[in-house]
Amino acid sequence: MKKSLCPFLLLVLCSFAGSASWAQMSVGLRAGANFANFVVQDDENYPFKPKPGLNFAVLFNFPIGPSTSIQLEPGFSQRGTRVRMKSEDLINGQQLKIDVKGTLSVNYIELPVLFQYRPKLGKLEGLFSIGPEVRLLAGNLKAKSTSKAYVDGELVASESQDETYSFGEDSRKFDFGMVGGAGLSYPMGALRIFAEGRYHLGLRNLATSVDGDDAKLYNRGASAHIGVLFQVGK
Repeated sequence: MKKSLCPFLLLVLCSFAGSASWAQMSVGLRAGANFANFVVQDDENYPFKPKPGLNFAVLFNFPIGPSTSIQLEPGFSQRGTRVRMKSEDLINGQQLKIDVKGTLSVNYIELPVLFQYRPKLGKLEGLFSIGPEVRLLAGNLKAKSTSKAYVDGELVASESQDETYSFGEDSRKFDFGMVGGAGLSYPMGALRIFAEGRYHLGLRNLATSVDGDDAKLYNRGASAHIGVLFQVGK
């Protein structure tokens, strides 16, 4: 899948570079926050929660109609998840409580390829985006955790860990999925300012089978963005 997608994306870039829309293209920047999560399929009780992170991208917008365009967004994205686990037991008449907090963090180089529709809303424009996105892991998985033990409400032990894990197979370094979003933009001549919310639906299983365990783990979650586009053609 990875080898077949790369030539396709290169073909898309070359097609737009050689088209008439190049003369009307816009370039820009966007930045925002991810509220990313690892989703384990068929396990609603898994203790993963959304984790905030940063994202930014360079934008290349190619109009294909009065209110439609194709936008390429090569950029960087921080993803991962938060973990929170609690347990309580009664041992020899004493209440034992364990509280574990942690984060898993990964960085990606990513490329969304979006079809965008901008209907007129008075002085504003609506903004609707949908399309595929691919991402490649940049670095290793970083895990941080803190565990605390309480006896009858009194802290008796505390431990912190900071570890780094490498991905053993290339297939886990590469991810793909779909992204869709909605927002508003404000055109000011050749300049356009916009704000948008999106949802990222990872479609590739990032987990590998261990001892017959067919776990399915996906990159998913929401994001929020602000950005600016500037028309460079006439």
